[in-house]
Amino acid sequence: MLGGLTLSSCEKEAKILVLDLDIAELVCRDGQKIFEGRILELDGIKSVTANIQTRKAKISYRDNQVSAAEIEAHLSEYGFTIDGVPGNTVARGRLPQCCFNQPFDN
Repeated sequence: MLGGLTLSSCEKEAKILVLDLDIAELVCRDGQKIFEGRILELDGIKSVTANIQTRKAKISYRDNQVSAAEIEAHLSEYGFTIDGVPGNTVARGRLPQCCFNQPFDN
């Protein structure tokens, strides 16, 4: 039994990594809420910050539970354009229309 405890304590500890993404559809509060809700569905997500003024998202995650590629694939399945790469076409059609409005430049 003690040997099992020793082995468990030797397992790789999770590192918290940060993924910065440009998300084209982050131009409205509805898009922000949908984005944040979808990303929080994944195990291993520690936090998410989505900024509609800059269209950028910062996602903190545990590397032993989810990878950056899994996060990007998950968001793409819901139609989000990540770093210029459009997501699933059918899912994009389900996003609110305001997600496709261009913000005003001041």
